[in-house]
Amino acid sequence: MPVVTQQVLFVRFDAVTASASRVQLITDPGSTVNVRLQNRNEDGQVNGSITGELSLNMIAQEVTLNPGDLLLTSGLGGNYPTDVLVGQVVTIERTENELFQTALVQPVVDYEALRAVLVITNFRTINIDPLIPGAN
Repeated sequence: MPVVTQQVLFVRFDAVTASASRVQLITDPGSTVNVRLQNRNEDGQVNGSITGELSLNMIAQEVTLNPGDLLLTSGLGGNYPTDVLVGQVVTIERTENELFQTALVQPVVDYEALRAVLVITNFRTINIDPLIPGAN
């Protein structure tokens, strides 16, 4: 289940037992969130890193990114609901001869000041295995 605070995505449950839960922050190196640019029909991925920074990836070179652009969950992959705020573009890196550009993303959650969260309990993940050729 996704975990939010005031419609801001920042974590999801990684493992659950009868008396405890382990969560994965979106800044975790193993975290990938499918996102879209607000007010545009452009999708990408936000990945965590070992330093705790977020990077925006898989954005085509011809897409105009600007500092301050907001990123929302896209709903692709079925792991998160759509239109939950993820972060804001800070700096953009374009490299000649690369297919995609990247950007540093500032999460909108201040983890130091976080005191309460909400768990989205009515969200059901979508099993896409039947749609993947060769998956059983």
